[in-house]
Amino acid sequence: MTLSACGSSAGRGALENRTGAEAQEVLTSDVSLETSKEAPKIRVVALMESVGEMWLLAGGELVGITEDGTGLSGLSEDVATIGTTHNPNLEAILALKPDIVIISNSVSAQTELIPVFEEAGIKVYAPEINSFEDYADTLKEYTALTNRPDLYEKNVLKVQEEIEAVKAKADSSVKASYLAVRVSATKNRVLKDDYFACKIISDLGLKNIAEDNSSLDELNVEAIAAADPEYIFVVLQGKEDEALDSYKKALTDNPVWGSLSAVKNDKVFILPKDMFQYKPNARWGEAYEYIYELVY
Repeated sequence: MTLSACGSSAGRGALENRTGAEAQEVLTSDVSLETSKEAPKIRVVALMESVGEMWLLAGGELVGITEDGTGLSGLSEDVATIGTTHNPNLEAILALKPDIVIISNSVSAQTELIPVFEEAGIKVYAPEINSFEDYADTLKEYTALTNRPDLYEKNVLKVQEEIEAVKAKADSSVKASYLAVRVSATKNRVLKDDYFACKIISDLGLKNIAEDNSSLDELNVEAIAAADPEYIFVVLQGKEDEALDSYKKALTDNPVWGSLSAVKNDKVFILPKDMFQYKPNARWGEAYEYIYELVY
């Protein structure tokens, strides 16, 4: 079978409409990828663990991955390490002669390389995953490329059933309020419903107090106290000890923090990074279940 690198404008438009971001896919002219029906031979490099994992879940293989993804299950023994997420090795990537490079469009060091890949005739995917639906759409594209509809059923349809089962257990009448924050050594911020973890929490019946409250944008403890959320969820980014130190200085050291209902009722939870900082991918159902167990 011959897979076209979206040579038609119709193909490009469909992808752009799905994501709403120009950086979702950058292509040069009509580049064809010759594959067999049994085992498509597409050379793919991924510049982040989570985006690389999605390709593996679709039955593809990686010829290169950044350091954070070297422990992924399913990697071949000869996969090349091509730098780090924030410092990818361009020379090493190009030496692998990839057909596709999968990047994260939230990392400037990666998006800056798009013109180089474009000039080299390399197809670029930059999946923007802010919900399970985004994940499902991406896996649909990838499993079409790898000719593995069975893996779409396993890693999307069965996971969707898990999610729906958890949502069915949730009491939609609860309507408890929550605040979600992401903290790191250098930056702390309130999370709104465009962040995938908030989508999970909100899907289970809770209301994000930050969604329509600009006073919370600066992570001000007094503003948080005024809104007084019943639950607080914390996502750590980067080195955990440094993130916890930042969390302590910015929030918990403030005397007002102890007056919050969530604090007094032991409803402050630090969420595991593997499901709420990084995308859960095939573990979306597990991520929903994790929040359900905390709340219900």
